[in-house]
Amino acid sequence: MPAEQPIPIDVIRESLERSGYLMKSRVVRALTAADFFVEPNVTHKDIHGKARGIDLTAETAGGLNRRGVCVKTTFVIQTINNAFPIVLLTERPSTPNADFESYIKFGTSPVPCPFLDQIHPYEERPADWRNLFSEICALSKLHGRDEFTACQPDDIYSSLLKASQYTEDEVGAFNGWITEETGRYWRLFFWHPMVVVSGQLLTAKVTADGAVQLQEVPLARLEFNWHDGEDRKTTVVEVIREDFLLERLDSIRVQDDTIEARIHTIKLKHEPEAD
Repeated sequence: MPAEQPIPIDVIRESLERSGYLMKSRVVRALTAADFFVEPNVTHKDIHGKARGIDLTAETAGGLNRRGVCVKTTFVIQTINNAFPIVLLTERPSTPNADFESYIKFGTSPVPCPFLDQIHPYEERPADWRNLFSEICALSKLHGRDEFTACQPDDIYSSLLKASQYTEDEVGAFNGWITEETGRYWRLFFWHPMVVVSGQLLTAKVTADGAVQLQEVPLARLEFNWHDGEDRKTTVVEVIREDFLLERLDSIRVQDDTIEARIHTIKLKHEPEAD
């Protein structure tokens, strides 16, 4: 059998770019250069023993700036190389039934936590009701036709589910081992699920007179409802453009540092010898 001819490099490159693998490489490289600890292709087993994987996690490099205190955010990231626009729609109204306690994923130590009477995670990371949506779709071309249709592709749902499951499992694991810790370390850890898209990102809002307002945005938030077995879960996932990712992560990094300084001040009042 004759040997296959080598595939031209340009053809290989175009195939990789369409698949999204190169996008993940770009994100990993950019975050590493911006002084984040990045772990690509993270896998874990959930409480049911099922293997799960996500594209990458990222945390601020360094840390331990204040003795005995640590505030950090783990960014749980899925990447989507979207050739056509992704749209978030159906605004989530603020209601008494909203599961707002699930909107912020965090864990604290020690137990009982000595600073939660002064540092309130739900106030530090409040839900942005003006930019919270309950549906997501993507435009795609009908087979063999030039017109577009809106749908929710499997890769979008899969990315949302993977990021949400990993986040939930990590919070559960943290809360599990922290109950057995006997140290005096004060921690406030956040987990922040994100879907990073390479292409257009829009929001759609319907006005009182029925007009549709479409706006291109760098970031929007989605209330994602899913099930873990019989248990209903809610996770707020940020959907963000690739070109805005570093700016967003830097803003959270600054916020974490500010919170850590406040907790350190509280700790020194409780334990003057901790400095």
